[in-house]
Amino acid sequence: MLLLTSPWLIGLLVIVFSIGVALCFVGLMVSLMTALGNKNWLWAAGMLAIFPLAAVYCLRRWQIAAWPGKMLLSGMGLLIPPIAYFLLMIK
Repeated sequence: MLLLTSPWLIGLLVIVFSIGVALCFVGLMVSLMTALGNKNWLWAAGMLAIFPLAAVYCLRRWQIAAWPGKMLLSGMGLLIPPIAYFLLMIK
């Protein structure tokens, strides 16, 4: 239990979480601009309203949205360990 509460682990998870949030934000903005550039107005409005729709858009239109999709999905993947740690520690 002492290893799970050590400051270096918490610091590392904060850094990983911050990088994940930054990647998700940039991926969302680029996928939003991609949708607007391709005149997919409903997708763009949906991305503004509901964040996970950006990942769905990137996966469905991988030919035109591969770069923002890679950023978005890798950012979401980086968010998993810190969120899992937080959920494990609040029990």
